[in-house]
Amino acid sequence: MQHNKSQGVERRERERLRCKGEIIAAASKLFAQQGIEKTSMKQIADGADMSVGKLYACFRGKDEIIRELLGDSMKSLQRGGDDACRETDAPLEQIRCRLVAAVDHFKAHIDFLMIYHNESPMSCEGMIREHIDESIEIVAKLLAQAIDDGDISREDPYALAAILAGSVHELMHAFAERGGKDALDGIPAIIDRIIIKPLEMRREKDSGMEGR
Repeated sequence: MQHNKSQGVERRERERLRCKGEIIAAASKLFAQQGIEKTSMKQIADGADMSVGKLYACFRGKDEIIRELLGDSMKSLQRGGDDACRETDAPLEQIRCRLVAAVDHFKAHIDFLMIYHNESPMSCEGMIREHIDESIEIVAKLLAQAIDDGDISREDPYALAAILAGSVHELMHAFAERGGKDALDGIPAIIDRIIIKPLEMRREKDSGMEGR
């Protein structure tokens, strides 16, 4: 009897997660197409092919849907960055791999990018501030290691990480406006060329002068 009860609980949980996934997918598409403010819970329910009552059984309101959508996307972004790197890779190579993984993520989740691009930055960033700070901390640690290894010139690694994150953020917005997801492909090379390479070149120049 206990075994059957446990199976019933697991089945209901799987069903709940399936419904939540369908709701998030429908909401993401609608938010990207017409904006969060103009999207109703009824429209989300229709998009997910379920009743409004079933929708409210999974989410108490639109803010909860938005929060889960943004949080899930940022967690997926972090996992993609972690999976793209090997611990044996040099710190700068790990940063480059994370940049490519971020572009791949946003290309695969273009609806999320359009929501983030079109909505109030403060409202979206407020919901995912913890994930943004975590990303900056990861990159700052890699930059600190690159400085210790003598790969780049000595600067404040946290400031560099914030500059890099801010540059990627603005490029994502600009490229999303100009050319859609295919335009994003050039972002890692631009960041490498205007931020990482100059730090490497300056370090090489400083090392050369020290050797005289």
